[in-house]
Amino acid sequence: MSHLTSLRRSGEAMLYAAIALLGLVAAVVGSGYGMFGEGGRIGPGFLPVVAGALTAALCASVAVGVVRRAAHGEPEPSIEPVPDIDSTGRSEKQRVLNLWVVFGLTLVALLLVQVVGFLAAFGLLVLVISAVVEKQNVVKSLVITTAALAVVYLLFGLFLGVPLPGGMLGLGTEA
Repeated sequence: MSHLTSLRRSGEAMLYAAIALLGLVAAVVGSGYGMFGEGGRIGPGFLPVVAGALTAALCASVAVGVVRRAAHGEPEPSIEPVPDIDSTGRSEKQRVLNLWVVFGLTLVALLLVQVVGFLAAFGLLVLVISAVVEKQNVVKSLVITTAALAVVYLLFGLFLGVPLPGGMLGLGTEA
């Protein structure tokens, strides 16, 4: 292994270790805010603790992997040139266009929240992205939409108790 490769690997390991340490600090500081509030609701420290702990664990594992590869003299993983066409047959231009379409659809969904409510706007967003942008068949798109709506409603509406706006239709979890 060349000296340059050794320096690059040690710098990479140090960077990941530093980010892991920052994640650990975020988790410790976040725990001071309280993970849960009154009635078992999620408190202000929940997200910093979870995100910090995940960041610390993942970055520490990458840092250990870099050090392990360097200690065993394994070559660095190489990156093959990526062809312009992806596995679904879309070119770079089509992928960028799809990204902008999704951004536009997300803006429309955000504007629809006040009219039809969050769940209906989110459901329409998922359905249109699945059926139109990703070109899935309608039945599969409806299954994906139903599953996504169920997860969002159960997780945020019921489990976490987040009030989901109902819009003019009143199809939310707002009290």
